[in-house]
Amino acid sequence: MALNYVSMALLSVLLYDAVFLLLLLGIVLLLAGTKRAAFAVMKRNFIGYFSNPTGYVFLCIFVFLTSVAAFWPYEFFNANLATLDQLNYWFPMIMLVFIPAITMSIWAEEKRQGTDELLLTLPASDFDIVIGKYMAAASIFTASLLFSQLSTFTTLAILTEGSLDIGLIFTTYLGYWFVGLAMIAIGMIASFLTGNLTVGFILGALFNAPLAFASLAEAVSPSKQFAEWVQGSGIARPFDDFGRGVISSSSIIYFMLVASVALYVCMILIGRRHWTGGKDGNQMAWHYVARAVAMVVFTVGAVMLFRSHEIGRRDMTEGKVSSLADATKNLIRNLDDDRPIVIDAFISNEVPELYAQTRYELINLLKEFRAEAAKRNRTIEVNMYDGIDLFSEDAALAAERFGIEPVTRTFREKGAYTQKQLILGAAFRSGLEKVTVPIFEYGIPVEYELVRSINTVASGVRKRLGIVKSDANLMGGVSMAGMQMQRIDKHPLIDELAKQYEVEEVDLTAPISPDMFDALLAVQPSSLDPQQFDRLVTAIQAGVPTAIFEDPRPVGASYITATGDPKQAGGGFMGMGGGGPQPKGDIRTLWNVLELNVPGSAAAQGMYAPDLAWQQHNPYPALESANELWLFIDEALASEPGESLSDDNPITAGLNQVLAIFAGGVEAKEGGKLKHTPLLQTGPVSGTLDANSVRQILSGSATLAQEIQGINPRMPIAMAIEGGASDDGGESDNDGSAEDESEDTENANKGIKVVYVADTDVILPEFLIIRADPKQMELRLQLQNVTFALNAIDWLTGDTSFIDVRNHELNFASLKMIDARKEQANSQVRKRSREFQTDFDETLRVAQEKIDTELQSLREEVEKLQEEREDGEVPQSVLQEKLTAFQIKQENQQRMLAVRRERMERERDQKIRDVRREADQDVTAIQNQVKTLAVALPCFPPLIVGIMVFASRRLRERENISKSRLK
Repeated sequence: MALNYVSMALLSVLLYDAVFLLLLLGIVLLLAGTKRAAFAVMKRNFIGYFSNPTGYVFLCIFVFLTSVAAFWPYEFFNANLATLDQLNYWFPMIMLVFIPAITMSIWAEEKRQGTDELLLTLPASDFDIVIGKYMAAASIFTASLLFSQLSTFTTLAILTEGSLDIGLIFTTYLGYWFVGLAMIAIGMIASFLTGNLTVGFILGALFNAPLAFASLAEAVSPSKQFAEWVQGSGIARPFDDFGRGVISSSSIIYFMLVASVALYVCMILIGRRHWTGGKDGNQMAWHYVARAVAMVVFTVGAVMLFRSHEIGRRDMTEGKVSSLADATKNLIRNLDDDRPIVIDAFISNEVPELYAQTRYELINLLKEFRAEAAKRNRTIEVNMYDGIDLFSEDAALAAERFGIEPVTRTFREKGAYTQKQLILGAAFRSGLEKVTVPIFEYGIPVEYELVRSINTVASGVRKRLGIVKSDANLMGGVSMAGMQMQRIDKHPLIDELAKQYEVEEVDLTAPISPDMFDALLAVQPSSLDPQQFDRLVTAIQAGVPTAIFEDPRPVGASYITATGDPKQAGGGFMGMGGGGPQPKGDIRTLWNVLELNVPGSAAAQGMYAPDLAWQQHNPYPALESANELWLFIDEALASEPGESLSDDNPITAGLNQVLAIFAGGVEAKEGGKLKHTPLLQTGPVSGTLDANSVRQILSGSATLAQEIQGINPRMPIAMAIEGGASDDGGESDNDGSAEDESEDTENANKGIKVVYVADTDVILPEFLIIRADPKQMELRLQLQNVTFALNAIDWLTGDTSFIDVRNHELNFASLKMIDARKEQANSQVRKRSREFQTDFDETLRVAQEKIDTELQSLREEVEKLQEEREDGEVPQSVLQEKLTAFQIKQENQQRMLAVRRERMERERDQKIRDVRREADQDVTAIQNQVKTLAVALPCFPPLIVGIMVFASRRLRERENISKSRLK
């Protein structure tokens, strides 16, 4: 199957190439029809180059160098992305060798052989000769580039099992082609200046060097502004768009103008025979110099104009990795002209594999932000400090000015876990506003972090979010649940929300007016006292958008009172005192307001205990602690799209997987007036269990299989609820205020807007850790709990633009063959680790049993002596002596067991490390094999063709020579 995908990918890129070559063929045919002399010159040079074995040697060297640059660097497999970033970096240096090798003989060889005068006597203009020579060199370069492209593409297709981004690879090579066109034209200038091939090669490299090395200007220039101008004039910046899969008009115009200026200089050099040596020779020389300078000035101005006013820009990548979400473009379009945005991004030179894609995405998006802002006439200044050392001046600037410091992360490398430091952060400024992202975690969408930060500094105004104070203590505090003081840290979700909203705690000691907050977040509102609970219900009825998380049995936070449990008193001083259960609000009142039906049964003290949902589905078999009460709400279980996670609401549209633990069910009442949209639903094999059955299962008195009575598929556990607005405002009293009446009507017409989730564990702090580090424990969790919670708040506040950005996922092509090998190795490591642990436990159990057996006889003697001592048959000293001997032997045995345990643990850990090291070495061996084959195999086709050409040429030379002369 993988071979079929590879074949399809190769056919696709061949189709791209065929279309491109047909366009070039059309240009050649047009030249043949209108400029016969130019076509003749092109044909002669092109055939002459490939009729000589030397041409194939250069072609072989070119393919070899491009393959080495693409696949040999450590960064290629470290990034694990099917891109040509490494080749993009080294390509200008390769071209400094290859392009002069093509252009050095363009005119110098004609001079050396004396055929230049013959060409100049042809019935052709100087333009015909120059353009013919140029198109011949361009054709030679195009053929060479096709060899390189096919070899590189084949390697990537095999590594990705055919799922590589064809648009990205083709566009990158299209960029190489444009780079070659510009450098060939410049290299021809060198050839027209000399008749020596060696000098022509050296001059061609020197003339092209400024454009190739312009990106390094900052390292040698004391002026940052001048360095930026020089960098912009080189080939790195215009090529960068192509390297990211973007075809932009400004980049194409840059290369075409540079080539045009160079070709015009070539025409001046070939035409100087008409005016050198004459009486006006010096004047004409200065005249043409002025023309050339004018063209350079025009080129610089045109490039700057088109960069600031992009005519066209298209992302050709299949995964749209260089495209911004529509919401992002709208944000940039609506930026205030008077508030320019400054972004300072800091990226260390060494980025671990897990963060390689994040680094690529960050750099890509920052460049797209800059380009989109220029297109919309907005100002976003991007200062990118890429490849900085951890102890450099740039790193010090990041720490001192913006608080961006090296972050330590743990990674597995060569079979062992090691800690590495990296810098991957950014600071955003606009006026007096400043936002800093210390680290872009690889599990969090980069575009979302960028957009949120830019929006914060650009607007300066945030919406208000009220956090209802309840047993959950999201803002942090102290809990006295269980007669014991417990300090509770602020929930990390609050820090996440505070990046976007003005977050404030609400204790509900007073009523909430509808315009006080843009939304409320209430976690376990059933734990509120009756007065506070009634105020919350009143606020909801008044139209305050509210997110409610109500859990029938909280697991992650033991201090939260379950829906059906009585709320225990906090106690008196130092946790002493006590008292009976504290009054709670009646949650059924809220359910009636929201027109919800929650399956359950009556509980003690007039309370109501909701049933818990169960489901048979675990997409992570390695997560052995998960059971049927862990509800993986997964689109993989849906019989049609949007069944498990609804597509009818932006909160869950586009999401794939959310985990709820010990959650309840919730259904809409029949005949209600409110609109209910199930957001999360269980799978086909699922149902509910009453609270008593769950207690039996948790206590070990029963199993889940015994308690399940039947299935109830597609049980909703989260609802979006809207509606209930009054259509009329009532009649005003004779002595009432019309304005008050109008205001009350407006508030009433807001209607109910609530997100109800029958689980609080869905927002456990652990999910924020998983979101930032989804590949921890090698489980590669794809849980979107945090995204679900943030989407819910955004939907309630009416700010759905962030939902679009948050759900905009970029699809990168990874090296699936290497991934599969890594997964196979990791699976073997897990298997062997379990075997080692089983052997360890078994050996330890046998050792403990042996000790117990040895002590058993001595223990029986002690018990017998104790009985005899009670009868007065044995003196106390004898019993004491035997007890002492027993204790000494027991302590010695336990000490020996502890020593043996420690030795066994070391041996077990060493075996696990050895297995991990072997697995990593196996992966490294595969990578080295790929490197070797990717570099060696592409060289054979041009070498074989070159040998065939050489042999054919030798045979033709010997055809008419007698055998006697051949001896």
